Amino acid sequence: MRLVPLPYQIKSIERIEKFGGRCLLANEMGLGKTLTCLWWWRRHPEAWPGLVVCPASAKYVWEHEARNNLNTQSLVIEGRKPKLLEPDGDRPRLVIINYDILQYWMKSLLKFGFQSLFIDECHYCGNGSTARTKATSRLAKDIPNMIALSGTPIKNRPIELFPILQMIRPSIFQSRLSYAQKYCKPRCTPWGWKYDGACRIPELHDLLKQTCMIRYLKKDVLAELPEKTRRLLPLPLSDEMEYREASDLFLLWMKKRHPKRLRKAERAEALVRLGELKRLAAKLKLRAVVDWTNEWLENYPDEKLVLFAVHRKMIEALARRVQAKSVIIDGSVSGWKRKAVMDRFQQDKPIRLCIGNIQAAGVAITLTVASTAAFCELDWVPANMMQAEDRIHRIGQTKTSWIWWLIAGNTIEEDLCKILEKKQKVVSDVLDGRATVDDLDVYKQLLKKFMLKGDE
Repeated sequence: MRLVPLPYQIKSIERIEKFGGRCLLANEMGLGKTLTCLWWWRRHPEAWPGLVVCPASAKYVWEHEARNNLNTQSLVIEGRKPKLLEPDGDRPRLVIINYDILQYWMKSLLKFGFQSLFIDECHYCGNGSTARTKATSRLAKDIPNMIALSGTPIKNRPIELFPILQMIRPSIFQSRLSYAQKYCKPRCTPWGWKYDGACRIPELHDLLKQTCMIRYLKKDVLAELPEKTRRLLPLPLSDEMEYREASDLFLLWMKKRHPKRLRKAERAEALVRLGELKRLAAKLKLRAVVDWTNEWLENYPDEKLVLFAVHRKMIEALARRVQAKSVIIDGSVSGWKRKAVMDRFQQDKPIRLCIGNIQAAGVAITLTVASTAAFCELDWVPANMMQAEDRIHRIGQTKTSWIWWLIAGNTIEEDLCKILEKKQKVVSDVLDGRATVDDLDVYKQLLKKFMLKGDE
């Protein structure tokens, strides 16, 4: 489902154009910086081809958004051994690479002739002495358009922003020493000058707004946001090879990993395969889900978050590994206990996270102290997902409800997600008597799709 730009995103695109295609896009997390960049890029064919440099966890987010919203197929670079970037077919318009391998591909990248450079999570370049910052800076010198993205471009102190500012506007931010002396509250120590403070912040803010920075906060654009905003976020797998083996050679994988369940799998391979691949995708994206959750909690220290999952093991793993006080609502928490847990989450400020089973925590409770929820696993039934969303989107909620679907990219979850998206309208039609129950059989449709794949 393609999205259309909201008014503040259109204004952001116009500001990028005003800054001549070189800017710091610092809109708050969740306000669609990736799509804003891609929409600007679509309006400017002279800015093709483009290069995205980002954390590994964000590569398939860019690939997904470019494919779904621009109908653009991207080349996603993997590994540390450079290959020819111009395949026998059409030259890719968008190339995506992560910081960790950037230095190994520099020779090939510099020859490619990119016209746009997108630096996602640009605070990764906050230390000018690192290999990734040096490599990024080298690319920025030869590419005419450059957009640096981060909802939190300054993680700790203003000095961290200088390397990226120098890439964007080298004519204005020429000297690190001059910048540090002016805005970083310098102090002399026996070991030399330290620039770990901050001063003249209003002056720096005005300079950034005038020369390169675009910044919108959620509170600034509430009137433009829908009551409920969904964001789909593809996440990387911790072991891509294992998932591919399970997907392509299912019975062999079952024999190696789950020999006791092999006979059942042989009798009903397609049915068992769906369930096993769904569980495996959830397991292999767990690390990325935990990283996203911890980052969200760090970025919004005064807000609470609701996570929905399906399997008990996923719920327990999240409770162990996420760095926050949490409560759990699953099938074992019933009656007055469930009410007590709900009240603790609603009223106890130190408890910032509620982890719930989609069915157990998806009905008959109110979690409106949070305005953000994320699905770590997907349910087979679209109505269950909608019910769960409405735990935060109900009477008593005064903010826009943000719903994140954290899916394992290029797995069965992506196929399931596409079907669920289409079915959400059908759910309403069923309630109004305009559709049949068969229209809601997600499991049957996914099974049919999988069997067709197997015949290819």
